[in-house]
Amino acid sequence: MTSFRLTAILIAPLCMAIASPAANASTDDSELIYECALALDFAARKGVQLPGTSARAMTHFSEVTRNDAALLRQAKQMIDASWKNYKKQNGSEELDKYVLLVAQDCADLYVERAAQPAQQQAEMNGLGTLSAASLRTHADRTGDYGAVADYLVYHYPYGKDLFKDNADGDLLGKMIVEVGASGLRRWSDEAVYAIANKFYWQYNPPATRLIFAEYQRRMRMQRHTEAEAQRWAQRAADDRAAQARQANAKAVGSLGNGCENRKLIDQRGVVTATYSVCRR
Repeated sequence: MTSFRLTAILIAPLCMAIASPAANASTDDSELIYECALALDFAARKGVQLPGTSARAMTHFSEVTRNDAALLRQAKQMIDASWKNYKKQNGSEELDKYVLLVAQDCADLYVERAAQPAQQQAEMNGLGTLSAASLRTHADRTGDYGAVADYLVYHYPYGKDLFKDNADGDLLGKMIVEVGASGLRRWSDEAVYAIANKFYWQYNPPATRLIFAEYQRRMRMQRHTEAEAQRWAQRAADDRAAQARQANAKAVGSLGNGCENRKLIDQRGVVTATYSVCRR
């Protein structure tokens, strides 16, 4: 059986699985999504730049299986056996080609999943900012989780209301878990310091542990004490709040050297926000 035909068999049912992640998944669906995660991880390690990520696929796997440990074990066993058999029959070079082809097809499907109607992409919440669903669409399409974090930090300079649920905060926590420790290293100081020093989600222990570990790592590298880091975060929050009150002001940009103005652009090509990324 050729690699092309194997991929066609893989992708056809995956379209249905990606289209409705909340539906009850069949065993085949969960295995195919898990293979996507492995293939996208393989492509990333090979230096192939794709719009989808293995972290996003694993989040999708968790959504579909509702974190069923038995389905995870079964998927691991099935894909491991399938790839070993393919390698035995066709050789390691052909297996690599097959896995990269699967990764490309999976990435394309996740892009299609994110390509929702323009009105849904531009959906605004009660605060007049992009909704969590629209921000998720942007992150899925571009893979730029850091830009979404900067956007949320700008619009919530002092974090969320302690007594109210907040979909944006929940999204931010999920994204932190998805990108993991290595992904957080690419986020701006502005975002990491703000998130670590303010309240952004109701309850997400893994996200809290990850962001504080990255926060402490940066403090060590920049030789900041806890008090200095908190003062830096407070100055940044005060600056964002002041800028937000000025209708024609730049997004942030008053924290001194190392600040770069950026734009968040939706799928219509419309600039939905400007913000500043400050790195040291």
